[in-house]
Amino acid sequence: MNFFKNEYQSFNDTFVMNYCKIPLDGTFYVPQGVCFINNYAIISCYDYKKLNNSVLFVCTKDSHKTVYLDGKMHCGGIAYHEKSDSLFVTGVGIDNKSFINRYCGKKVIDAKDLSTVTVEEIICVDTDNSLYSTAAKHSSPSYLSIYKDNLYVGNYIDYSLSKKHKGIIKKYKILSDCSLSKSYDTFLNPYSNTQGICIYEYYGNLYYIFSRSFGRKNNSLLNICTLEEGEFKTKNTIVLPSMLEQVNIHNNNLAVIFESCARCYSKTCISNNSYVYLLNLKKLLKINDTKECFYKGSNILFRARNVEITGKLDI
Repeated sequence: MNFFKNEYQSFNDTFVMNYCKIPLDGTFYVPQGVCFINNYAIISCYDYKKLNNSVLFVCTKDSHKTVYLDGKMHCGGIAYHEKSDSLFVTGVGIDNKSFINRYCGKKVIDAKDLSTVTVEEIICVDTDNSLYSTAAKHSSPSYLSIYKDNLYVGNYIDYSLSKKHKGIIKKYKILSDCSLSKSYDTFLNPYSNTQGICIYEYYGNLYYIFSRSFGRKNNSLLNICTLEEGEFKTKNTIVLPSMLEQVNIHNNNLAVIFESCARCYSKTCISNNSYVYLLNLKKLLKINDTKECFYKGSNILFRARNVEITGKLDI
């Protein structure tokens, strides 16, 4: 195990286990999203070379299979709605048109290894620029989260590159026919470089956990927030290894993945982490992390740390 106790203390103190290894196996796939269907970890990946369809890796602690999506789009975040058995996947396809694909969760779980699942519904969200401004780089929907029967959809924007366009998060109701409501609530996202969001209820309070990544040479962040009068208020900031992607909830743990394990990044990033990691949410919410924050509207970089997190820690 290559893990230094004094580095990434917040990670060390909350680390529960490696749920499963992301089975990239020398391919050019890049991990983007993670969610759970029962005890299966579903990991979305796109092909960096754009030669193969995007995939879902369906993993348990002891096994995995590869299920292809029906397209070479740049897939992103994923979220599962148990009541409707819907797996929502963001994507960017031809002419940079963005959309959310809805797949049947049972079909994904039951699919044979190396088979292809067919989309049940394509939900276009920016064909008329009504949802996101396509003038901003990476402005299309990139991450998803579900809390109860609501789907939260957000976009990735690097504020240091795009000062006119800020990220937003839209909250849709998932209807009984699996479609999304026409009406929605909109929240301004104060955080640059957001890769994912999830929502956790703790002692009657709702906490919104944002994952943020700043490239292969800088540390990542978790911002733990509350939503007060329509605005996100930071309660704590946690420093994690570089290239953090989507986060999600699994059995009172926070599941995190990193794209640093991708072939195109693994040799040049400051940390190389190739598992789905589970962090203890109750401990994470109590961490008093006083390290520097990436403040709104600024571009503060963190000290490089050469850390690899493998194995299991006893806490």
